[in-house]
Amino acid sequence: MSYKNVPYFQDLDSAQVKIALAQVQPQIVQPNDVLSIKITSLSTESNVLFGDNMTESRVSGGGGNNNNNNNTNAMQYGGFLVSETGDITLPTLGKIKVLGLTTAQIKDTLATLASQYVKNPTVTIRILSFKVSVTGDVARAGTFPVSNEKISILEAIALAGDLRVTARRENVLVIRQHGDEMQFARLDLRSKKVFESPYFYLNNNDVVYVEPNIKRLERNENLYQNTTIILTVLTTISLLIYRFR
Repeated sequence: MSYKNVPYFQDLDSAQVKIALAQVQPQIVQPNDVLSIKITSLSTESNVLFGDNMTESRVSGGGGNNNNNNNTNAMQYGGFLVSETGDITLPTLGKIKVLGLTTAQIKDTLATLASQYVKNPTVTIRILSFKVSVTGDVARAGTFPVSNEKISILEAIALAGDLRVTARRENVLVIRQHGDEMQFARLDLRSKKVFESPYFYLNNNDVVYVEPNIKRLERNENLYQNTTIILTVLTTISLLIYRFR
């Protein structure tokens, strides 16, 4: 097995101390996202109008395609589920379109609406259901929640226990849904250029697929099989020697 294909960032100069980093893009709210929303103000009326903690499970009316599974997910997350049509329904404020907006834009919208009822409202919002999945030739494939709405591909791979030695580091695939389209990007983790990629920071629901190197995998399997055969033969010989001595 060639060592030269194993290390990350092979073209990074050992004397280099800085490198340009891709900008973190604001997260865009999608159908079936679960949002944590809280509206407060100096007035005690805000608790009555908007709830003292707007994190109970609610499904927006008019979604059309919401099902029991979505309801269950909303209750597990304890937030407001975005319907298939991109709406949420909040106490007092009613149904609000949030599809395609960032959390900052939703925050501004809710603050404007809430200001009709209370003075100087404060809105806090985040995506509770933010998650990424890592699968393929990694130590622990899985889906991982992200609490701060920011995660790089390196952090996601670390959560999955890192790539196996047999993984193709030069061809890591990021799968991203954008509206009705699926986007695909292949990243070379052996190169420092990965830090400049718009896919370096992952979006909500991104999937990272790590392809195995078939030749390395076959060599490992052959080595395992040969080792097993040798151990079996040695065990048999040892038993025979013990039996007839």
